[in-house]
Amino acid sequence: MSTLFLSSILVGCNAQKEMSKTNSNQIMKNKEAIAAFYGKALSVNSETRPTAVLTPLLATGYNSASSGGAKNAEQLMQQLEFFWKIIPDLKWEPQTIINDGNTYVVRSIASGTPNGDFMGMPTDGSKKFEIMTIDMHTMKDGQFLNTNHVEDWATSMKQLAGPKKQTAMEIADAFMGAMGKGDMEAMQNLMHEDMVWQNAGDKNIPWIGPWNGKKIILEEFLPAFGSGFQTIKWEPVDALTSDDTAAYFGQMIGKLTNSGVETAEFTYALRVKVKDGKVILWNWFEDAIEVSRAYNNK
Repeated sequence: MSTLFLSSILVGCNAQKEMSKTNSNQIMKNKEAIAAFYGKALSVNSETRPTAVLTPLLATGYNSASSGGAKNAEQLMQQLEFFWKIIPDLKWEPQTIINDGNTYVVRSIASGTPNGDFMGMPTDGSKKFEIMTIDMHTMKDGQFLNTNHVEDWATSMKQLAGPKKQTAMEIADAFMGAMGKGDMEAMQNLMHEDMVWQNAGDKNIPWIGPWNGKKIILEEFLPAFGSGFQTIKWEPVDALTSDDTAAYFGQMIGKLTNSGVETAEFTYALRVKVKDGKVILWNWFEDAIEVSRAYNNK
């Protein structure tokens, strides 16, 4: 084997080593930049600010693009400064990093507790979001040339909004359903501590109200009514709702236990008010004369 051939092999090996060393240095510099991007610019910390971190990391002409449009370096830094202001516990934590040449794909978990106007939604610092994000960065020499990104902000909006608020009619329907099944636990869970059960009529009838407070209703009204009146027919005909109030109209027949006499069919109306997801007023209107007649067997 000639000396020239051996020299060529050695030169080739040295070149490959140098290239490998250069690539390793590039990857190390890029990964250090990624660590700073997520740990120091996207995540709130006490050591620095987004603008200070990103200014040397974003190359000239950098842009960050999503389906909602693109931002240049200055716009991205302004957005992050705003996020830091209203999300004081913002975290952006990489879970997976995949490298292909000068492209780096980063899957992260972003979380925080906003306090202020967050993407058009008023927040008060009481609810936290946690979402997945995916970024594809093109990088060179430890700088970001451009970024394409996707964040699941729709899920964050649902998390911050919390459970759908029940309407007054949904709460009233649930209370009536529990009452019809004799489900005392469900009824109690739907009763406001300051609930008033109001029904006018013959004062000689033991369950004529008003009854003020959940405790009184449970211990005095419901036992008196349950033992004194048997519902024969309960037929809702119409219902209306507005804000915190639901109203029902229908036909009814009842049997008075003490006399054993049934009422004639009569029209009833019911006004229900809710507060904090519970019934606070149960205002019952019935044919008081017909109920009194049956009670007194006249």
